Amino acid sequence: MKKASRQQQKKAEPEKTPGTAAKSPASVDSGNTRFWFLTIFAVAFAIRLVYLFQIATIPLFEHLAGDARTYYEWGQRIAAGDWLGTGVFYQAPLYPYFLGILQFFFGETLWLVRLIQITLGAVSCSLIFLIGQQLFSRQAGIISGFILASYGPALFFDGLIEKSILDLLLLTVILFLVFCAGGGLTVKWLGVGAVLGLLALSRENALILVPVVPCWIALSSRSISATSRLPQIGLFFAGLTLVLLPVGLRNLALGGEFKLTTSQLGPNFYIGNNPAADGTYNSIRSIIGEPQLEGRDAKRLAERALQRNLSPGEVSNYWLGKSFEYIKKEPADWLRLLAKKWTLVWNAREIEDSDDFYIYRQWSSLLSVLGRLNHFGVLAPLAAAGLLLTLGQWRRLWLLYAMILALAASVAGFYVFGRYRFPLVPLLVLFAGAGLIELVRFYKQGRWRPLLGVMAVFCACAIFTNWPVFGFSGPGAAGYNNLSNAYYKQGKVEQAIETALKAIEREPGYGVAHYNIGNLYAGQGKIALAQRHFEEALRIYPNYAEVRSNLGQLLAEQGDLQAAIEQFERAIALDSGLFRAHLNLGVALAKQGQIAKADAPLREAARLRPQSTEARFYLGSVYAAQNRFDLAAESFKNALQIDPSLAAAHESLGRVLSVQGKKEEAVLHYQEAIRLMSGRKGGAKGSVTIR
Repeated sequence: MKKASRQQQKKAEPEKTPGTAAKSPASVDSGNTRFWFLTIFAVAFAIRLVYLFQIATIPLFEHLAGDARTYYEWGQRIAAGDWLGTGVFYQAPLYPYFLGILQFFFGETLWLVRLIQITLGAVSCSLIFLIGQQLFSRQAGIISGFILASYGPALFFDGLIEKSILDLLLLTVILFLVFCAGGGLTVKWLGVGAVLGLLALSRENALILVPVVPCWIALSSRSISATSRLPQIGLFFAGLTLVLLPVGLRNLALGGEFKLTTSQLGPNFYIGNNPAADGTYNSIRSIIGEPQLEGRDAKRLAERALQRNLSPGEVSNYWLGKSFEYIKKEPADWLRLLAKKWTLVWNAREIEDSDDFYIYRQWSSLLSVLGRLNHFGVLAPLAAAGLLLTLGQWRRLWLLYAMILALAASVAGFYVFGRYRFPLVPLLVLFAGAGLIELVRFYKQGRWRPLLGVMAVFCACAIFTNWPVFGFSGPGAAGYNNLSNAYYKQGKVEQAIETALKAIEREPGYGVAHYNIGNLYAGQGKIALAQRHFEEALRIYPNYAEVRSNLGQLLAEQGDLQAAIEQFERAIALDSGLFRAHLNLGVALAKQGQIAKADAPLREAARLRPQSTEARFYLGSVYAAQNRFDLAAESFKNALQIDPSLAAAHESLGRVLSVQGKKEEAVLHYQEAIRLMSGRKGGAKGSVTIR
């Protein structure tokens, strides 16, 4: 063999920096990977931090709406020691427990929760880089990481008090374990199963991936024998069981039914599969005549229909049965509905839930820019192009195809929210990053014909995903309504009214907004306007019990007690758990002189809300009017145990004690009533009025 030339030898030698040893190619590669991992993390975190500061002034930042408030209050109960809760889980429990742990250690601070969440979001971006590098190339991984780092909806969801942040992180970790994790197969597949179990406790439809992963294990490697794959599949199911079995046992112990996750399958399926369904949550309102179908409502409506008490599983089965009745009766209509929901899954619009992506854009210039440049209507076409360009590698990538199809189908099978389809994003980002690199390579190589074919696919997908199926852009009615409620909690009533009117302008048939405007006008004493909006809400949602209760209150305040009583009774017939309807019915009956009838609704009000001073006070007043002085005294004393500063209760108790001959004790309560009332102008605190 000829000796290599000096120049060739020099080329083969690694460059040396004075005072350092030459790095091996492996260490150089590792160093570059670390550099890009940290760079992507830093950029993603910085973008999200700027975004948080920009949205800190939105009223919804502190005054949470919908599921956000439910999750946070659940977390508060967990932090306070209620670690197990009661009954079968209706909503997915992982995120509330995440919040509960944070509150247990750090206290109640929404800022800290959001800071931790954007950190987790930035970690997901860096993990996407590692996955993309492993599957395609370093350049593709870098591009994928930066796409996710600057993806508008990702900023939005990372900053919400909402479980989408865990969905993103957990799905990304699953991909990392499958494609990047080294070490023993035991830890790898046990970990994949456990993380998928956690994902199912955040997003129940993730269970659709359970059969997908074992298929991947069984078919992905020809070099591994079938007998070697079976233990790996077993480990996957062991990890899954390790997470879900304790939840199932907890549900069995506290709720009497073995449910691995939650009991909301039936109601959620019915929301998206009924004769009035349109693919979104909103359509359920028109068919049940109420604003929502959540846990308590689903149980109440099912029990009212079947005239008996139902377990969580029976409630779920009732709604599933109603869905299957519709599907069996109208199969063609249902197939058209499925096609529409499939279209909505891939549409650019982030269909709003409690929080509206398009309202948050009004508070953040950063989200406004990124939400227009890097949104689902850009990501999905790029991913389609990338999928086409990497089709030759399908043997290594078909798990991603299967996961995309399975998750998209699981959303279309129910109903569509932007946050429901968010778990698709990390999968699509990987193909988008690879597609951009391949497009550049095709351009540099002058491969115009295939390049034009790919661009045609991109354009077709872009038209499909960006087609304006909703007929409007910008914020939706629910988003405006929740913002209105947040303004009210800030004490900004005029802005609350103005914003709620925008909700009605966007969707005139949105009865919830009419109800809220009615409450706002009633608070201002604008009775005619309030009544008009309450009546419009009832025209839209005739079974809206809360509206009937508040309309009754309005009528009572105008002196029309009989009409008020009718509204209270109809509200109770629709929802027997309405404390305020029972309370106001009892008060109205008492004012009408129907004392004997008044005590039953007041007793029910006291049962529903044991810590209500109003219920105890009015119940005592009714007992006193019936000369049932022992019961009256007990009720007044119960009211004072709850609120010792209730002057009216001291005065009334004094009268009862005086009639009973307990003069000295009566004098003490009279004196306390005088002291409390003299210290207040108009008797502000301690006065009790009908509400």
